[in-house]
Amino acid sequence: MATIRSFSSTALTLLPLLLAAALAPSLASPATTDGLSHDLDGEALLMLGRFHGWMAAHGRSYATEEEKLRRFEIYRSNMEFIEAANRDSRMSYQLGETPFTDLTHDEFMAMYNGNGAKSSKSEEMVMITTRAGPVHEGSGHGSDLPLVTADEPPYSTNLTVVPPSIDWRAKGVVTPAMFQGANCSSCWAFASVTTMESAQAISTGGPPPVLSKQQLVDCDQGCGGGYLDEAFKWVIRNRGITTEAAYPYTGIVGKCQSGMQVAVRLRGYMTLPSKDEAAILRAVARQPVAVGFDGSDPCFQHYIRGVYNAGCSMNGIYTGKACNTTLSAQNHALAIVGYGAKPDGTKYWIAKNSYSELWGDKGFIYLLRDSQPSGVCGLALTVNYPVI
Repeated sequence: MATIRSFSSTALTLLPLLLAAALAPSLASPATTDGLSHDLDGEALLMLGRFHGWMAAHGRSYATEEEKLRRFEIYRSNMEFIEAANRDSRMSYQLGETPFTDLTHDEFMAMYNGNGAKSSKSEEMVMITTRAGPVHEGSGHGSDLPLVTADEPPYSTNLTVVPPSIDWRAKGVVTPAMFQGANCSSCWAFASVTTMESAQAISTGGPPPVLSKQQLVDCDQGCGGGYLDEAFKWVIRNRGITTEAAYPYTGIVGKCQSGMQVAVRLRGYMTLPSKDEAAILRAVARQPVAVGFDGSDPCFQHYIRGVYNAGCSMNGIYTGKACNTTLSAQNHALAIVGYGAKPDGTKYWIAKNSYSELWGDKGFIYLLRDSQPSGVCGLALTVNYPVI
């Protein structure tokens, strides 16, 4: 996989001027005019202004002038990459500024996608086979859980015809995207919690509760990545999960707090067959599902709109392959909250991410559907959802 260049040749030529300008105290604030400005050509001056605007929009500041200079060079290199990719007419999506435009791709992967999601440990599950597929009990208290068949959740109307499109956001059962923060690979908690929130809202007909991701981080699998199915099993063993308000997210592993008031309980959870997007479609027609994903494509870092197909463009060259479709490559987790098709027939999934509302389409991404057996970036390999 290609990596994003941190410094361009033009940037290296400019570096002495930037270093000299670092002595100016005004450089520490994005709202001021840099002492450097009068030495820059029009293009570089425009880029510096864009960098300051990006800093203001994302509330970014840096401890030292040297660090800000380094981040400006990375930002500039990323913007060159973004603009080159967007010029490629074969791209089905667009890139732009995100909260991660001052990070190299290696930094982004280490901070946000390192072992974020792991494939299902199916050999450790307590499983009951039905005509519709596997139904899983949680360990611990699983023996007294009511059993639910895979194609007939207790709160769902039997579907004889799967609708051509559905967007659970429009139905008011998907909470806004939140930010998982840096250096805590907790995407598995965010994705699984999203599905529990929506399932509860669909079950009750009320608004979705905002559930605690931190409770899962502290009490279940921590910040080192996690299994989606294990998150559901923990909620079953704990006989429920509390709210975000009661147990707010911190992004670091803390002491597990006991005795929290329960907001949502699970009867069980489902695991769909691998490499079966048709099964995912039938499930999402009823409720959102959580999936594993390979987020290592450099373009994923900078996605803002369009149907993402992972064929990243590097220096204007369309590669067609920029992520993996194997279980071992999964390093991120998403919640699929809908699906549809564009007028030209391009089919897509709607997925909720945990990179805040400043990434993608207010925190969501449209992913190409039915493009390959494993799904784009392996999204059809590990698929789970809860049963309320």
